[in-house]
Amino acid sequence: MVETIYKIKDAPRLALLADLHGRDPAPVLSSLHRHKPSLICIAGDIVYGVWPENNRSPLDTQPHVLPFLSGCADLAPTFLSPGNHEQMMDEEDEKTIEKTGVTVLDNDWIEKDGVVIGGLTSAYMTDYRKATGALRTTKDRYPKKESIEGLKGLQTASQHVPETDWLDSYAAAPGFHILISHHPEYFPLIPSSIQLMLSGHAHGGQWAYYSFKRKRMCGLFAPGQGWLPAYTKGVYDGRLVVSAGLSNTAPFPRFFNPAEIVYLESP
Repeated sequence: MVETIYKIKDAPRLALLADLHGRDPAPVLSSLHRHKPSLICIAGDIVYGVWPENNRSPLDTQPHVLPFLSGCADLAPTFLSPGNHEQMMDEEDEKTIEKTGVTVLDNDWIEKDGVVIGGLTSAYMTDYRKATGALRTTKDRYPKKESIEGLKGLQTASQHVPETDWLDSYAAAPGFHILISHHPEYFPLIPSSIQLMLSGHAHGGQWAYYSFKRKRMCGLFAPGQGWLPAYTKGVYDGRLVVSAGLSNTAPFPRFFNPAEIVYLESP
């Protein structure tokens, strides 16, 4: 795992974490202790999205997640925007997360010391809620897998559009704006007045190569973007920062693309 530091004008000292996927957080927490950021921003996929068994929350069955969140919150104010692997989490799960001290920004925003921090929730999560709301019962906290199989669009990235109506009021609030959004492919939907967007999801493009056309390292494939994706790792347009992520969930290894913690600070 590498530690990458980017200089962004007017940005507070912060850590961008993404795509832990329930793995051992010890190396991440050790790095945070050394760097001591003033803010920690988690751009989703803290869990690995296996189907909940026997109505047990992923927060119960993946034992590293809550200690990771508690460890972050003990170090600095920590904010989480849900990713696609959180799509099956419910309100009770979000309350459990907030008991660790982490603030969940679920299509919402908050102002802290002149910084306006927002969280644009993965459209996988919002679409899942719409599709399965009527299927939730007092008996089944999580809808059974067989009850939603075949529901159109739940697994097709191109059919998911995030809820962006609230972004104009968020962008109009005074202060330096940091929008946490798991999906970097949402960047073209973001108002240009938002100074900073923090993302993950692309896992660095899985296999990295040098593009002579773009004059930078690029990724080969990313979910939601497909082959030769536009946003995989680094800084784009001076205001989109994409982390390569903290783990690997693909059945094949990452090449020239190590797991990454990103730190931001003002020049």
